[in-house]
Amino acid sequence: MLGRRFLGSFLRNSTPSRFAMATQSKRNSSSYLLKAVDTDENERLDIQHRMCMHMLQDDILHPSIPKKLGRVADIATGNGTFTNIQAKPNRTSRTWLYDIKEARKKVQESSAPSTKYHGFDVSPDLFPKPGSPRKVADIDFTAHDFYKPFPEEHIGKYDLVHARHLILAVEGADLIPATKHITSLLKPGGYLQWEEYDFQDQLDNCHPCKLTTTWTTILNWVGERYSLAFSDKVRDEVAAAGLEILEKKQFTTRGLPYCEDHRLNQLTAFHTGVPRMCLKAKGRSDEEIEKVYAECLEELDNGVILDYYMSRVVARKPVN
Repeated sequence: MLGRRFLGSFLRNSTPSRFAMATQSKRNSSSYLLKAVDTDENERLDIQHRMCMHMLQDDILHPSIPKKLGRVADIATGNGTFTNIQAKPNRTSRTWLYDIKEARKKVQESSAPSTKYHGFDVSPDLFPKPGSPRKVADIDFTAHDFYKPFPEEHIGKYDLVHARHLILAVEGADLIPATKHITSLLKPGGYLQWEEYDFQDQLDNCHPCKLTTTWTTILNWVGERYSLAFSDKVRDEVAAAGLEILEKKQFTTRGLPYCEDHRLNQLTAFHTGVPRMCLKAKGRSDEEIEKVYAECLEELDNGVILDYYMSRVVARKPVN
């Protein structure tokens, strides 16, 4: 369980002056709602990744995706959360790129060429620096905006392309060019795996409490700009791009054993700046917002926790 001491440290830091930092963009995409952050972004992404892996029950890849993969790309990679899990399985920092690399090592034949991994993000701010403990061999990073065509050297070169959590980055019809450019990376016969939160299902299944009331207000505000049923739109747009949909499956924390990262993920969600932006837009004062935060965090401290829902879309690019 998350102790009062840890929660208290967040409460002590949640002052108006600290939340003013949320206006400082750590990501350069103007449409990315989480560009306003009030906590360490590496830490937030690591917690989010571990919680998602808990939801997926550590099933990092869909079983239809073959074991032999020459090149793997991760979209909106941040600090490399998708590819990094495989490199150091005992590391406290778990990310998709490192995890997938480590998982692939366990199944890859010794005679087969090693898989190459590439993370793309609109900003290089969170990429591992040369010489950093986070830097792992065979993982490269490139700053690129997926609303623009990828460089020619990447087009049609990847056996697997992974994307995740673009729900707060892609608005409306912007999903059309985003999907076109993301799927352009795939080789003929290559696979796409894309995971997104199902915020509408989260709202529909929340029990009455202060956390529920607060997040209903926040997500309805988010829904004025972004789709709360984004995974359905992803499936439809991927199909429209000409890929064969192999599966769309929903996962949830409901019914799973307790996971501390589930609670930590909700805790850090209050420090992304999004709740404050929403409540400010609703006319709440700083004092009123701090009271709402205190009530919600007290519920978290007392064991109240909201379930998450997330869907995984798996598709394949035609061979011809």
